[in-house]
Amino acid sequence: MTTSTSTVTYRPALWTTGDWNAFFGFGTNILVNMLVLTGLLRFVLKMPDSLVFGRILPALGTMMCLSTLYYAYLAYRLAKRTGRSDVCALPSGVSVPHMFIVTFVIMLPISLSTHDPIQGWEAGLVWVFSRALF
Repeated sequence: MTTSTSTVTYRPALWTTGDWNAFFGFGTNILVNMLVLTGLLRFVLKMPDSLVFGRILPALGTMMCLSTLYYAYLAYRLAKRTGRSDVCALPSGVSVPHMFIVTFVIMLPISLSTHDPIQGWEAGLVWVFSRALF
């Protein structure tokens, strides 16, 4: 007598109809946030275009792409492990209130006191890095 056990593996759906709404809503939110950030960097902090368009925005785009893919992977893995179909990836991006606080409370005063927007940018990087640690 042979016993056969079949294991059915759950494969979560990678795309559902509600995802179109999230795609366009999140995409519009990201676009507006990037435009506001670009305006703050260029016109408030007087950052050089070579820094804004050559380093900051490409790094931000890379971070958002990688973090979104990573969160999607984690959500897929959780849905597969638990068999749930209501798991969603956490959106990743720039926090607008935090962006204004860092710009006007950290970066702008340092940029104005040193007359160097790069030092203001470096102070902002230190602030964001320290917030990520704690």
